[in-house]
Amino acid sequence: MTVLFNNVTVFTNDERAADGGLLAGAAVAVDGPRIVAVGSQQEIAARFPGAEIVDGGGRLLMPGFVNAHMHFYGTYARGLAMSRQARDFAQILSWLWWTLDKALDLDAVYYSTLLPAITAVRKGVTAVIDHHASPYAVAGSLDRIEEALSVVGMRGLLCYEVSDRDGKAIRDAGLAENERYIRKSQKARADDPHHLYDGMVGLHASFTLDDDSLRQAADLGEQLGRGHHIHVLEGPLDEQETQARYGASVARRLYEFGIFSPRSIAAHGIYLDEQGMDLVAERDTIVVHNPQSNMNNAVGRADVFALLQRGVTVGLGTDGMTPDLKVDVRTGYLLHKHHLTDPRPGWNEFQQMTLQNNPAIYRRLTGQMIGRIAPDYLADFILVDYYPPTPLDGGNLWGHFLYGIADAPVYMTVINGKVVMQEGQLPGLEAAGLDERELSEASQKVARGVWDRFRELSD
Repeated sequence: MTVLFNNVTVFTNDERAADGGLLAGAAVAVDGPRIVAVGSQQEIAARFPGAEIVDGGGRLLMPGFVNAHMHFYGTYARGLAMSRQARDFAQILSWLWWTLDKALDLDAVYYSTLLPAITAVRKGVTAVIDHHASPYAVAGSLDRIEEALSVVGMRGLLCYEVSDRDGKAIRDAGLAENERYIRKSQKARADDPHHLYDGMVGLHASFTLDDDSLRQAADLGEQLGRGHHIHVLEGPLDEQETQARYGASVARRLYEFGIFSPRSIAAHGIYLDEQGMDLVAERDTIVVHNPQSNMNNAVGRADVFALLQRGVTVGLGTDGMTPDLKVDVRTGYLLHKHHLTDPRPGWNEFQQMTLQNNPAIYRRLTGQMIGRIAPDYLADFILVDYYPPTPLDGGNLWGHFLYGIADAPVYMTVINGKVVMQEGQLPGLEAAGLDERELSEASQKVARGVWDRFRELSD
């Protein structure tokens, strides 16, 4: 049945539109998972008599946000007491993340996804590209992430982080988990083209992957027609250790092994030099910038401007810091101005990364048409309680976004044509017989077990 989302101001996110892609007094018609028409209320009502009407109350309707690099399991670092304070990124990895991920079991994987996914759809995020690690609970871990996302109704592109750091048996289990999940997702997509989930081949970083591991990962990606999701030069450690162990730069090594490709994500890219950026650009590899995480780890600032000038598709992620992409958008926009002591950079670049590149990344890697309010696109959009105090038009929307829309409550989130959140309530939880407070209590119980194991592993 056709549903009309009526009485809204629509931001179509079509940069080619003469009106800037902003339509006042508009309506959007949805049939199943897809948008079938966008136009004035009168026009759409006349085309679809008898359709179900959802009154948008004059709200802003716009595409949902895509988080292009996330670690859901990082949720269980929230409130975790550390017995020692890390002085550099190497210690942050070893003392926190590589200990926490070993403390996870499959229940922890599930709950550490479910609770932030609830927050994400409340904040207007409709799709996420997640990068997961749980070396003592590898098999089935991506299924548990999918299970949690399914409860919420959120779209996801998942992978398991392959690494040599815990031994070859766990490395092999990681490769197997990626292969199993990708094949499962491909079969599900063949049966249902609107299936919400897909997979990539996940890798940690060059310095924790020997030549055999990179070769197997490259072969697996080629065999399955899937790209790789890997951390690249998040800190100086990656280059130092890669040079010492393998006698090559990180960028050259990943280029030569075929990890850099148009289907791959290089997360961070902070220490890419001129040659490294050229290699990324030559292979049309995606780079995802994670400003809050980079600031938190004190690892520096990716030169997103140099990458964009080379034609690289640069997106934005939160790297597990928050489920809310909008926080990283504003943080990144301000970070570069502050670092460069120059108020000019960032305006156009962060608009492009947020509104154009992030959905383009998801479309490229999954084939799912999201990110625009237009016929034949998937109905992934949000209604925002934004009633502007100054004139709003297609030419000034980005200013409204940074200093108003980013703070405004999301009234409704729609994914694949289904309302997954309205006024803070999630129909998927109710349909599954789940209570959010009880989920929180169950998650806390699981987290205590994770923290106990973390402390044992830290001794």
